[in-house]
Amino acid sequence: MSFKIITLALASSVFLTACQTRPVSVYDAPTASQSRVFQYQKTAPSTLVVIRDSGMLGSGCYASIFINGQIVAKLNPNEKASFQLDEGDWIIGASLDGLGLCGLNPPRIERETRTKAGETKVLRVSTGSSGFMDILPTTL
Repeated sequence: MSFKIITLALASSVFLTACQTRPVSVYDAPTASQSRVFQYQKTAPSTLVVIRDSGMLGSGCYASIFINGQIVAKLNPNEKASFQLDEGDWIIGASLDGLGLCGLNPPRIERETRTKAGETKVLRVSTGSSGFMDILPTTL
């Protein structure tokens, strides 16, 4: 009986851990295809890099990236996109996008960030085991 309980606990732990995404270094993440990066590509005083975590959760869906409510890119897991922005305050958003189950995901999450001239800011898009996305600063 205790063997079954230990096995069930171990299996549950593995499944829950496997469902969370993992951070990717800005140096290791490949750049998304130009066909999936839509705006903010002309030279500006600051750079914002958005990296989507690696992992299985939501991997069949694009992560749509938004700046001030406009879609600016679609990222696969483990990809990054760079945006050239003026100095100031920006609202960065992310949501899972696609057909089938992708369309049933929670609504877009948004976070505010501030850019400064000459600065490169890096944000990561993660998906937790609940299916909700988040946007967090990273130094990886």
